[in-house]
Amino acid sequence: MMRIEHLKKQYGDNLVLNDISLSLDDEVTCILGPSGAGKSTFLRCLNLLESPTGGDIKYNGQSILQPGYDIRKMREEVTMVFQHFNLFPLRNVVGNVMLALQSVKHMKKADAHDIAMEMLKKVDMADKAEKMPDMLSGGQQQRVAIARALAMNPKMILFDEPTSALDPELVGGVLDVMRDLAHNGMSMVIVTHEMAFARDVSDRIVFMADSIVQEDTTPAEFFSHPKTERARNFLSRFLS
Repeated sequence: MMRIEHLKKQYGDNLVLNDISLSLDDEVTCILGPSGAGKSTFLRCLNLLESPTGGDIKYNGQSILQPGYDIRKMREEVTMVFQHFNLFPLRNVVGNVMLALQSVKHMKKADAHDIAMEMLKKVDMADKAEKMPDMLSGGQQQRVAIARALAMNPKMILFDEPTSALDPELVGGVLDVMRDLAHNGMSMVIVTHEMAFARDVSDRIVFMADSIVQEDTTPAEFFSHPKTERARNFLSRFLS
């Protein structure tokens, strides 16, 4: 679905991503690594929320960096869920999910409402449809953000540490929603520090450190037999 070729991202003298090349296909890929490894920057480059310094990103065989490429169309098919929920505070829950359907897909209000309610049911938030965002817990807001991404009927969802801003007791509900998506065949690329979740749910582990991809393998291989010293040191802190 996506092919990343020699991707580079640099801020002044700070090289954040250095020669990243990999394919992202119809699967669940978890991107692991220490803080500062460039994981979130990599994810944001995939839909041009960050502009790469070098290399190329191809979606369905077409470079998204070429002049005239319609990145808005690609973002309808590759949606993103952020660390912070970014809900519109003056719209209720269902209104937040409806907004892109009406403004981007130009749906009629009734049709957008039906789809929004269907997606809220998927994340167990239909009973909160009329609530305002500030009346919800962080975990509930994140589930609404996932419903908003699902409403676009995406081919892939990018998750940028979706539980990192949550209190520990709220993490489980969000991860349960993501597990259901994985079991139902949704293609996902997930930056996370939730090791047990990554081991149980992902088809593939990409381990990043020191600006590069250190390992690209299966969960069983990564967690049982990491090949690099960098990965072994990383896992020893989480799994000791």
